Amino acid sequence: MQSMETAPGVIAVPTRLYVEIKDVMTIFGCKKSKAGNYIRDINAEAKKQGKVVPPAGKVNKYLFSKLTEIPIEDINAVLRANDRKE
Repeated sequence: MQSMETAPGVIAVPTRLYVEIKDVMTIFGCKKSKAGNYIRDINAEAKKQGKVVPPAGKVNKYLFSKLTEIPIEDINAVLRANDRKE
């Protein structure tokens, strides 16, 4: 059986729409409490803008990319790497 990455007709492997605490820890090299603070701050900013925020411990990856100025491709790479570890 082929993996999803090499199956015929697959354009790209899907990634999550949100960033979790473990992803922020990987990106910034910080501890869990600091990663949680980053997520809370970004979600507070999103709420101020009138956007719907995900559950606690998660943040929209596109908003995260925009506010941290980290390219979405780099974030997707971290998400894929962390998903493979599980």
